Amino acid sequence: MGNRIEWNDDLKLILSDVDETIADLYVDAEPEMCEKLESLLREGKVLFLISGQGIKSIRRRIINHINPKFRRKIIVGHCSGSEVWGFDENGNLKERPFYSLYNSLLTEHQKHMWRKVINQLIKEFNLEVYPTMPVSRFKEKVGDNPLAIMLEDRGPQITFEVINGYNLEPYQISRLGYQMHKVNDSYDLRIFILERAKELFKQNNLPITPRLAGVFAIDFVVKGVSKSTAVKWILNNEGVLAQLGLSKEIISNPHNLEVWGDKFSVVKGGTDRYISEALPKQVRSISFRKENPEEFPKGYNIVVWNDKKHLHHGLLEFLRSRRS
Repeated sequence: MGNRIEWNDDLKLILSDVDETIADLYVDAEPEMCEKLESLLREGKVLFLISGQGIKSIRRRIINHINPKFRRKIIVGHCSGSEVWGFDENGNLKERPFYSLYNSLLTEHQKHMWRKVINQLIKEFNLEVYPTMPVSRFKEKVGDNPLAIMLEDRGPQITFEVINGYNLEPYQISRLGYQMHKVNDSYDLRIFILERAKELFKQNNLPITPRLAGVFAIDFVVKGVSKSTAVKWILNNEGVLAQLGLSKEIISNPHNLEVWGDKFSVVKGGTDRYISEALPKQVRSISFRKENPEEFPKGYNIVVWNDKKHLHHGLLEFLRSRRS
């Protein structure tokens, strides 16, 4: 197993993914997780949540469970960095985001056409659309139907959760009605949806990029936007840093920063690597998923949590190991 990863006492800024790192997908963070995060904020540490999820989901599942007087130390880069939001002294969401690429880069017509393309994809692939819910409840409803997906329109990002379609078995493929080939050693319906989406976005002259995300998602995002976008914007904005009690001097020390995530693989659509790639290579990033380090971007200080538990339970295990 090797030596367990030790807590960094010099930590000032934590940059963290949300789903399966802090909380399970579409489920509230566990009470103990919120308590641990609040204790970090109470000490003056800054928590930068960077997620494909929308701001409403992140607030409901995590931030609303944290004492309002500590929320001013939280910022949120939601929808993969399309916007970044902060909180005022009373713990309320600020009236406007720090920036919004969704509103600055897309016209109202383009926003409308984006939704039209999404509907075309649903029809072409005969997808059965459900609202978001915990994965266990979704499977109770649809079984292993590969064409059943969860869809969420988050404004700056639209997401398909292709829960039964990312690693298809032969009997599932027979239900699709068309031929498939293996990609990265699996039959992945998402690849075919993604390629067709690229064609449609190009035909309609839309600056939207479809990409694999998480374990079974496709994110449709504003072209050029990634988790790197949010990190670079905040770390280069001295006014926002000052509001958070940070400075250029503090963030220039790699030991004062740390990344928490669960998907850093460049092979399997890991979007957390974009956080690491926006930072000095010496900054430690911890993956709480059992990942193959050979698939990580080269030269970065990305390590895999190596104790008993993984994902959000692994992060909680890490937080419990901290000397109080």
